Amino acid sequence: MINQQTLNQGLTLIDIHSKENLSDKDRTKLIEKFDITNEILDYADDTNERARLEFDDHTNTFLIVFNVQKETATDDDSTDSTLPVSFAIKDDKLFLFTNNNTHYLNDYITKADNHFTGDLDDRIWEIIFNTFDQVSSDYNDRMSEINQSRNRIQEHIKHSRSSKNQILELAGLEDLITYISTAINGNFNVVKQIEIVSTGKIQNISLSKKSKEHLHDSIIEIEQIRDQANLTSDIIDRVANTYNNILNNQTNTTMKILTVYTIVLSIPTIVSGFYGMNMKLPVANKWWSWFFSLIVTAFLILLILWDLHRRNSL
Repeated sequence: MINQQTLNQGLTLIDIHSKENLSDKDRTKLIEKFDITNEILDYADDTNERARLEFDDHTNTFLIVFNVQKETATDDDSTDSTLPVSFAIKDDKLFLFTNNNTHYLNDYITKADNHFTGDLDDRIWEIIFNTFDQVSSDYNDRMSEINQSRNRIQEHIKHSRSSKNQILELAGLEDLITYISTAINGNFNVVKQIEIVSTGKIQNISLSKKSKEHLHDSIIEIEQIRDQANLTSDIIDRVANTYNNILNNQTNTTMKILTVYTIVLSIPTIVSGFYGMNMKLPVANKWWSWFFSLIVTAFLILLILWDLHRRNSL
């Protein structure tokens, strides 16, 4: 579905909202009416497309693929927790390609357009950079949620025995932070590409001084979030390693206890086995021989326990 929305300063937002993939009807309309190439539409329609910046010389169209989060993403849903959203810039038109999970970007663009009062030389780029900032803020909020979940797991580890639930939660957080870190790194590469193109020999993007400052601020913001994501990932890995060490220690303790029980319980079997033989044994024919065997058994058990305690104390 294609909707046109008028923005300030004579700009037009072309909102291409698809349920999953771009329909043939919308694709044909974009090609015939707006002169968007098939190559750009293929990039914009690919749900696995990496973050990138492309420029089509024939139609003078920029394509920006940026990674955003699903609108209803949760910690338990790490698969496809981030999805690419495409922006196409052609003359005074801004094309936004979204699906049901990413259509909230339309609100970001509208808010960004209303945020800037008065005329701007690079209004369309200012809107995009402001949208980038909003997406970065979403990632920052998600980092806080992940850290809260990780802190909760750490507190549970300190005060309770480990369980399968905590292992699964940690594994889920590790998967989620991997997806998010990859998405943020891709976004960082995109804004760096825009900066290089706008300041290098290829002056396809001509930004005003104010827009360049805004772009620089966006780069710093994404870089800080990238560092935070890397730090969060490292901490989660350390917690997971600590958790594994705790589980290994618990396993070792359990095996140690079972070994002690095995040794101790084998002593009565050995003693009774000797006195159950059909042969002459010391004091076997006395009335108190049964008590003697109990005393020997108890003595050997205490001796073994003392020796095990002594070796553990060395």
